[in-house]
Amino acid sequence: MSVREKAVRKARSRISDKQLTEFFRSIRNGGVLAARLINEHLDQGESLDEIFYTGDGYGYSLDVKRLSGSRFAISFGCQAGPTAGDGGGWDVEFDEHGQVVAVDGGVLWVS
Repeated sequence: MSVREKAVRKARSRISDKQLTEFFRSIRNGGVLAARLINEHLDQGESLDEIFYTGDGYGYSLDVKRLSGSRFAISFGCQAGPTAGDGGGWDVEFDEHGQVVAVDGGVLWVS
């Protein structure tokens, strides 16, 4: 398992797959290519495991920190190579059913 994949596994332990998927759906049209691409994978029926754990050093990155009971800071992106990729950081609040209630985009990055 690559360093990237280990970091993703740790981040995923802090949030449910349902919440994570709802988050990806909520940022689909926000101008981040990585968000559009991961949604295309989800639309094709791929699981989060298939998307994140590819065995490659490059791919999707994820970091999740709980800010409060239902609020999380989520950093997400995709690095296609040493100088190619994009992503960002968002503060996200979920309701008791795992649906996104609010999402506030912060830092976006492109390489």
